[in-house]
Amino acid sequence: MMSNYYPKQLSGDQTKTLLINPDRGFRFEVYLDVKTGKSIYEYADQDAIAALKREASLYTDDQPRIVQVYFYLTGYQHKPLDAQAFNHMNAFFDELAKLNLKALLRFAYISEDKRPYRQAPSVHRVQQHLEQLSGWLQEHRRQIHALQAGIIGPWGEWSQHARDTTDESTILHSLLLNSPQDLTVQVRYLNIKNRNINVTEKWNEQRIGFHDDFLIGIDHEWNTAGKNHESNEYQQLLRESKNTVVDGESIWLFANPMYLETKYVAPQLMTQRMVENHFTTLSIAHNYHEIETNSYFNVTLENELKRTGKPEGLKFPQTGSFEYWKHVPVTPDLLDEKHWPYQSSWFWDQKKQPIKRNYFEYLRDYLGYRLETTQISYNSALNAAVYLTLKNTGFAAPLALAKIELLAVNKQQDVIGKALVEKSTLQTNNEITTVIPLTKSDQPDKVGVKLLATNGSTARLANECQWADGINWFKL
Repeated sequence: MMSNYYPKQLSGDQTKTLLINPDRGFRFEVYLDVKTGKSIYEYADQDAIAALKREASLYTDDQPRIVQVYFYLTGYQHKPLDAQAFNHMNAFFDELAKLNLKALLRFAYISEDKRPYRQAPSVHRVQQHLEQLSGWLQEHRRQIHALQAGIIGPWGEWSQHARDTTDESTILHSLLLNSPQDLTVQVRYLNIKNRNINVTEKWNEQRIGFHDDFLIGIDHEWNTAGKNHESNEYQQLLRESKNTVVDGESIWLFANPMYLETKYVAPQLMTQRMVENHFTTLSIAHNYHEIETNSYFNVTLENELKRTGKPEGLKFPQTGSFEYWKHVPVTPDLLDEKHWPYQSSWFWDQKKQPIKRNYFEYLRDYLGYRLETTQISYNSALNAAVYLTLKNTGFAAPLALAKIELLAVNKQQDVIGKALVEKSTLQTNNEITTVIPLTKSDQPDKVGVKLLATNGSTARLANECQWADGINWFKL
């Protein structure tokens, strides 16, 4: 006889239990001067680990599990990396592990924008450093969410002038060669992939992801695939972004008046980009609360306007776009109209009372993956297999996770069946049924879903279920 079990979704007031899920969601950013062990910019006089702790403390309520880590190799522009460099990097990653954070890692050389190219290394030096870093990257692979191509130009952001004055293909291939082969390498622009990765390089092509560092709601030429949504490049990004790991960030708050006609980044336009480009992570450091927390960016707009030639007299907002989004409502009707994914129970608490939702919460909760078990079936007559269906209502497939494993156990808690779920099949709103073949004649008592990250942490499903030993358990 076939028995079907339909697990209950988490209610909306239980949402925060999912925020600590690895490899998804909001992320913040920090910096390490690899030579000195100090941070830079607003924390230039501080130890980088102290700055990391300080930044992490600013986002306690939002609980990001990923931090963008800039490792600046500037001090080694003219020489190989030494033991001191590796000691500083090791100590930093030790602290990340203590804080249960994974790194979105970027190596860079140029930290200033007044005379940036005096800090630029030779291609030979870059290759030497990457060869030195090869073993270190492999050793710390478990703590790295994704690797950004970095290296070229100010902040490793591949400005056009920097690309024109170096051998970008050699550098990109050296990075791919010297980094773990299962690690996504994100590039700033789609044309970096198109110009440098040959169609015969199938494995390298599959490793390329994207990071868009100029998300302002409206389209801009500095977006990953430019500003024309009808272009072949943008259509390519729509196709390929669903099969890789994607990150992004907005502009710093003080720059809003220079690029926006309104005070804030438009939440609907921003969210549409997150959904259609399948974003896994998004910076919470940009356009949130720099004014209150970050004296380095509390600059006068007048100076910026003079520098860029914009009209004087504009004022930048005293709160960031993320804060503003907390006051812009999101409703089921809106999400249905936009065809944006969500769980219906997200709008209700455990007492069946409605919850008012906003854009900030929607991005926070649906960036990356959001998985639930929708059905478990077992034919007790055949006694051969269990069928478990997973659904993803997040923006992106859980590609950065190490694996998704299904387990069936008997009443003695012995494992009597196992199966792996293909991560790439769990695209937005997809429901995927996986068969768990049973290796014993025992009847299954419980079925478990283990969402495992490379650093050993595990993720929770958006279901009411038993949570034990990092596994989501369902009683049959």
